[in-house]
Amino acid sequence: MKTTCLTTLLLLSLTLHAEEKFPIKSGNGISIPSPIDKTMTEVRDGGKTVKIPAGMVYVPAGKFKFGESETRELPAYAIARFEVTNAEFKAFADATQYRGVPRYWKNGTYPEGKANHPVLFVSLNDCQAYCDWVSSKTGWKIVVPSAEQWEKAARGPKGTLYPWGNDKDSSYRGGKLKTHFNYNAVCAAWMLEHEGKTTTTYVEKSQQAGKQGHVEDITTGNGRVFAVTADGGVDAWIDHNTNTGFVNTQIYRDLVDKGGFTTPVGSYPTGVSHYGCHDMAGNAYEWTSSIIVATNGAERGQEVNDVRGGSWYSTGRSGQSLCTGEGRKAGSGYHSVGFRIAMEFK
Repeated sequence: MKTTCLTTLLLLSLTLHAEEKFPIKSGNGISIPSPIDKTMTEVRDGGKTVKIPAGMVYVPAGKFKFGESETRELPAYAIARFEVTNAEFKAFADATQYRGVPRYWKNGTYPEGKANHPVLFVSLNDCQAYCDWVSSKTGWKIVVPSAEQWEKAARGPKGTLYPWGNDKDSSYRGGKLKTHFNYNAVCAAWMLEHEGKTTTTYVEKSQQAGKQGHVEDITTGNGRVFAVTADGGVDAWIDHNTNTGFVNTQIYRDLVDKGGFTTPVGSYPTGVSHYGCHDMAGNAYEWTSSIIVATNGAERGQEVNDVRGGSWYSTGRSGQSLCTGEGRKAGSGYHSVGFRIAMEFK
């Protein structure tokens, strides 16, 4: 009988990396430059040429759809093509001797094989420190994007609910998931295929605490069995009333301790936004500088920072580009939250 150790992709040996080597490659082979590489690219905006950092895309000035029905307006700005990766954050941490490294890192570095995955367990304060470092080294005005900047970049000029359109557009047939983004069904499908017969234990807070069983037999209090549905949903991921489901097992905790079920940034090219941003749905929630009163999750009713785009942990609906009521406290890091940076023109 197999143990709760994760195999293949999830057995990640921890090694101390030498100096970060840039550029690194995204999941679809695009070069990601050093975060302080000053190389600029030229883009056309009407009759003028604008220079932006090589790792960013340009979002022109103008009005856009915000939320369900609002119209707002922003000046032009640039925003990162990808979420900040483990390798990029490590370059910052090494250069500044920063102490706030993510909790899943060991000996000051990220797990082997995750250089080009989004960094997680970073607080908004950590993200702002990273932005300050890039600004100081490049002379650019680098910021954590506002909710408005983030949403315009994700929804494009048509104001779609997802970067690619108005539907989640996922399906599950013959044990294979077809999707535009990394959300909880990706993790569930992989687990069922590769770890279905693995024995795991329900954790102490669960109503089934101490009970053991195969991953494919995980259940919730209402009797649902761990499975991916035909439309790309997930049964028995979590039941908050009974603390049962996949999230309340030891195999899930082991996964979080290794940085979660993230994928290399840029692994879903069909999910790219109109302006050229990858992973604005799924992989990692992204911090914004905007404050909301959360309407979902443990932060419900609290004044927190808006986080956008869903993650490897969250449902397909959470990948929508408008506010879904998710927020987090600025001083804490979370297993499903990372960030991308933006540049404002001075």
